[in-house]
Amino acid sequence: MKKAKNIYYLDDDFDDLGFFKEIVEELGHDVKVFSDGRKMLLVLEIQDERPDFIFLDIHMPVLNGEEILEIIKKSDDLKDIPVVMVSGAYPKKLLQYCSDMGVTCLVKRHNFQEFKQNIAEVLKQLEVIKA
Repeated sequence: MKKAKNIYYLDDDFDDLGFFKEIVEELGHDVKVFSDGRKMLLVLEIQDERPDFIFLDIHMPVLNGEEILEIIKKSDDLKDIPVVMVSGAYPKKLLQYCSDMGVTCLVKRHNFQEFKQNIAEVLKQLEVIKA
């Protein structure tokens, strides 16, 4: 049996946090959800164990997903953690930015069933990367 992955998810929408948590746990992984980017960064700083993957919502108040991504990618301790950006839209500017920043994958947030399928597919891809 494959080892459960430790996943962090940042989103300011509590419904989306709940959906994501339900999906990821159903797929057999452990997940910590955050609604505040500063709090997630603090946990990343003080925790000895790093997450296997980080999922970031792009549109957030205070610190948005792009700002959090830049902090993660500039950190020697965090930069190697695969990051997946989550958004309801994919403007060309965002695709280029994510590519330039080394984002592992983009996931479009649809309805619950499509979101679940997209996350399952991304997690399979990420497991291959981390193997």
